[in-house]
Amino acid sequence: MVTLMNDSALGLILKEQDYKDNSVILTVLSEQYGKISLLAQGARKMTSKNRGSILPYTKGEFFFDYKENRTMFRMKSARTVNLYRRLHENLNASLTVPVLAEVIDAALLEDADPQLSRYCYQLFEQVCELLDQGRRADIVLAIALSDLLKLLGIAPDVDDCVLCGSTSVAAISVREGGFLCAPCAALHSVPLREPEKLRAFRLINKASLEHTEMLEEILGSALDECRILVEFLRTHAGLPVRSFALFQRMAEES
Repeated sequence: MVTLMNDSALGLILKEQDYKDNSVILTVLSEQYGKISLLAQGARKMTSKNRGSILPYTKGEFFFDYKENRTMFRMKSARTVNLYRRLHENLNASLTVPVLAEVIDAALLEDADPQLSRYCYQLFEQVCELLDQGRRADIVLAIALSDLLKLLGIAPDVDDCVLCGSTSVAAISVREGGFLCAPCAALHSVPLREPEKLRAFRLINKASLEHTEMLEEILGSALDECRILVEFLRTHAGLPVRSFALFQRMAEES
């Protein structure tokens, strides 16, 4: 017998998809239920009471009929808890958060381990808060991507050469999984990198989001680090991260 009850949950909207009859399907990440889908019927109508509460990348309280062993629910109503206004008004922020939302959405199955879902929820919420505060988008994105790679078990090795263990590193190889020494880099035709670029990549991968402000003071652009981390996701997790192209174009032009 299916258990049916009225329920509510705090969640972050990862994406929305238009559905028939002016409705939308929201992909919501919550601490309580993990990733769920909510059918918001008629939400695109001008007269809908929920129209202003279903913007992607906002935090809301969602009221719905919960049924055990299901991941799609009919949403009754929604209330905005935090709009994260800067994410919708600032170009840098608005192009950064979709990258993380895409990766988390692809990496999390709707029946994912609850602990994994909670970690992703907390990470995404922290990213939204930092971007809303005006923190540098490239630094926030790079650290968050590094955190997700750790979560997926495919983080770069940034302590020594991944092939021979030498502590004298000179290159980064996505295919091999991290730092290489000069001889190993030559053997695998991997270009050498300047020491400061290696140091920056190591700092990004050792940092947490709490270190964002500190890294802003000591690092230049982190776009190159973001590119490498996205390539790790593409190569080792099979995630295309299509939204990164627009972020990269914006960062290169700014």
